[in-house]
Amino acid sequence: MKRRLLLAILLAGLAGLALAQRAGWPRELVIAEVPIESAADYTARYKPFTDYLQARLGIPVRLFLATDYTAVQIAQAQGQVHVAFYGPGSYVDAIEKAKAPIEAFVKEDSIRSGLVYHSLIISKKGSGIRTLQDARGKDFAFVDPESTSGYKVPTAFFCLEAKIKPREFFRRVTFAGTHENVILGVYNGTIPVGATWDTGIAIAANKGQIKGLEDFEVIWRSDPIAASPWAWRTDLPQDLREALRRAFLEFKDTPEGKRWLEARGLKGFAPASDKDYDPFRKVNDAIKRPECQ
Repeated sequence: MKRRLLLAILLAGLAGLALAQRAGWPRELVIAEVPIESAADYTARYKPFTDYLQARLGIPVRLFLATDYTAVQIAQAQGQVHVAFYGPGSYVDAIEKAKAPIEAFVKEDSIRSGLVYHSLIISKKGSGIRTLQDARGKDFAFVDPESTSGYKVPTAFFCLEAKIKPREFFRRVTFAGTHENVILGVYNGTIPVGATWDTGIAIAANKGQIKGLEDFEVIWRSDPIAASPWAWRTDLPQDLREALRRAFLEFKDTPEGKRWLEARGLKGFAPASDKDYDPFRKVNDAIKRPECQ
């Protein structure tokens, strides 16, 4: 009888300790991403990652798929999303425009280029469009107004280096919505010229949609861009933030994590901080200039 009583007291104490350790934790953790590919089976393909996080954290984890970058910024600013994936420029905008109380805590580590990636302007191999001058008068597609590699960095290039205004230089300028749409549009010949990122090329190749970069003419490649961050709300409890960082960094050490990351062209995640993205505050300022509009 005494043993049972001691066991009950011990279990109650452990339960109380667990609750104390999780004080302030949400009942459900919501993570968000703007689909860089088709959203049709995104939730299913994300399941190994959300299942892993749920097991590590001990609370339900739900993926929120937004239609564009602005929707993610607003949702995280309003507290509807706890953790979100951003491009560097959209991360800065989430803080400066949406006033989201967030901070980068990890960034992607690419198989192809490590802790950086590149913005590309591409055309289809064999299209005859090999230089920017060849692209004059052709249709051009960006990704999204909040996309770093799919809009902001190439826009800064057009304005500050090439000294052109896209809407005057190209016949028509559109937003394709996702990197996959740009890549496959160029590959299939429906988009003559477009802006995207090299990691997106690797993802499409891993999915068997294209062979790889050899399918395209690279008209322009940016300087290295700091890898895209995951950011948490800064009002999350400290112990939850510590658990999240550990979970992200250790995902590569699991069999399912290695497979999931490789499918996205990644080796894993690396620690990140807000100051890593100071250069994009300068890019944002540059493209606000009147001559860049």
